[in-house]
Amino acid sequence: MTSAPLSSPKLHPRNAGIDSLRGLAIVLVILNHVAIRLPLTKTSLADFLPDGVLRFITHQGYHSVFAFFVMSGFLIASGIIRRWGSLGQNQLPSFYARRFARIVPCLVVLLSVLVVLDAMGAEGFVINRADQTLAAALCSALGMYLNKYECLTGYLPANWDVLWSLSIEEMFYLVFPIICLSLPRSEKRQIVLFGVAACALPFAMHAMAGEPSICRHKAYLPGASALSAGVAAALLARSGWITRLWVPVLGWSGAAVLLLTCVLPFFVPPSVSDDLTLGLILSVAALLIAFSKGWGRLFQHTAFAWLRSFGLMSYEVYLTHMFFVLCLVQAYQGAGFSERAAWICFPVALGGAWLLGYGTDRFLSYPAERGMKRLFQRLYPATGSTP
Repeated sequence: MTSAPLSSPKLHPRNAGIDSLRGLAIVLVILNHVAIRLPLTKTSLADFLPDGVLRFITHQGYHSVFAFFVMSGFLIASGIIRRWGSLGQNQLPSFYARRFARIVPCLVVLLSVLVVLDAMGAEGFVINRADQTLAAALCSALGMYLNKYECLTGYLPANWDVLWSLSIEEMFYLVFPIICLSLPRSEKRQIVLFGVAACALPFAMHAMAGEPSICRHKAYLPGASALSAGVAAALLARSGWITRLWVPVLGWSGAAVLLLTCVLPFFVPPSVSDDLTLGLILSVAALLIAFSKGWGRLFQHTAFAWLRSFGLMSYEVYLTHMFFVLCLVQAYQGAGFSERAAWICFPVALGGAWLLGYGTDRFLSYPAERGMKRLFQRLYPATGSTP
């Protein structure tokens, strides 16, 4: 397996399939955020490709976020099992120290920049809705309820809006290790419990049928179901239930169902589309199990190094990419270029988002995370919070 194009402390070989899947998800999020402002269907590419194909490529942002939830649940549960042997043996101080060191430095710097840009009145960064304030948005981002705040008040500016999914993940990181301490010892029972929680996703969506779309799609319960699917997948990957015969079956069927659940929403009513999200999270879970068992060695090839690097820096890219996207779109539209040539902004946005994520990783995220872990280790040596 090869390293990413540039040298970064964090860009090292791990699981090529999982990193590539994470990379694909963040790429689709970026493409979606560019397409919202510069529709690909209005460019010259529409002369050669059907609108359905262009919309399929650029309208997978929501699906990608739910795929991220599954992957987060899988990676967090796998890390606990690898470090402490089982979910029930996790050490809360060490777990919280690791999550704090990983998440908080980038988040605090991001919020500080957003506060300054709001105070400066920068276009696209000012919170100007009558029922929203900068202080309330800041509290919601730090208090892990920005998703709920948007449900009550409407969408925040783009750089704030991306934090809705982080609020769900942070709440998961807060509650999950505590739940683990009260789980039954039997891993089979744990798989059943988290599997049931994952399959509850459609019921959670239907229970909010009367709510606005923003509330249904950004609520805690659907996100928790997706995260639970990842946890169940991590437990299944550890169990002896998955024999070598099942690995390619899970891999190919997971890939097929994932593709199907991303295509069908364009042809069915929204209520049915919400139900398909269950198929999406289960297919991602199947792929993660297959990747963890060695399936998908193709992604170790050098040709996928750029995609793997996106996956390894997915947190940094996700938090920062809208800075580049908004500036790029404003510059393109301000220059008066034709919308038919706007397709060029899509690869430029990917390249710029990668570079911004790389810089954030190399000069902020990675050194801050290492430094904070060393600090926690010195303060609380019994927690085992080693870098």
